[in-house]
Amino acid sequence: MKKLLTITLALLTFILMSCGKSKVDANGCYENFDDALEVAQKKNKDIMLIISMDEDDEDSKDFMDKIVRNENFKKEIAEQYAVVNMDFSQKTFEAAANDKDKSELLEKNRKLVTLLQVSDVPVVYIISKEQYLIKGFFYDDENRSYEGFKNELADKATLIEQMHKMIYQTKIGTAEEKISAIEDLYQATNPTYRIFLIDLMDSVKKLDPSNSSGLVGKYIYETAAEKSNKAYLEGDIRAAVDAYLSIADEELVQNETKQIALYTAAYMSSKTELDSIPVVIEYLNKAIAFAPESEQVPAIKRVIAALETQAAAEAKAE
Repeated sequence: MKKLLTITLALLTFILMSCGKSKVDANGCYENFDDALEVAQKKNKDIMLIISMDEDDEDSKDFMDKIVRNENFKKEIAEQYAVVNMDFSQKTFEAAANDKDKSELLEKNRKLVTLLQVSDVPVVYIISKEQYLIKGFFYDDENRSYEGFKNELADKATLIEQMHKMIYQTKIGTAEEKISAIEDLYQATNPTYRIFLIDLMDSVKKLDPSNSSGLVGKYIYETAAEKSNKAYLEGDIRAAVDAYLSIADEELVQNETKQIALYTAAYMSSKTELDSIPVVIEYLNKAIAFAPESEQVPAIKRVIAALETQAAAEAKAE
């Protein structure tokens, strides 16, 4: 009986280990961001997101060989972080060509990389369990070794801890204290990465309906701007323009800011030919009406004149 129990437990352990291994590769890296996020939240870890083109790019291959495939990476770095490795090399696309699951995962990964506005590979991002992007850095001459990479992580430890404290402060205390913490985190976050703070910024209006902080108008605008940015990056131009147009109805947003929002909507719509010229001109006239004495008005009027000329020329050509 004891022997049977031992065999049963051993078999159960093997099954559980096998299931667990399906989520990570030999280096302790997850393919799916959601899997890493689940682990990060359960174990109170940050996520380390690695984006590369292994084998197709010399620097990516060098990084993977020297850092990720180093024998110590799994037991040291992958134990400290929930590591996600997103490989966008040709072999990944070929593997996804006839595999629905891999194809869907590749598309999901592509959308995240688009939001990150990745300009070069390999690149590493440190992301909190709340999905706020803390820090990004490239693989350069200072960390082209495993020890060098570890040292770079160590150098960023203080900054990462400071960001953790800011994130924690957004969750505790009074509404006023939370808004102050959101402002601190917003200021400390690289503008490129503020797109990941949309939900947090959007909460300011709910936390402070009377605008006692004086920051509600700012965050209504910033939330709309980041929603527009996100929609644009995802290819939804209509939603990108509408995000700015929505600011026109917000009482707590200053008229000069509404003017900027309407002008921005008009510019985006015109450049992408989303709306007709008369509709774009309507946006611009509304922009002027919000702050007719602003220093931006002469420039806006010149744009209207140019669009009217263009519309007349197009009508004549027809």
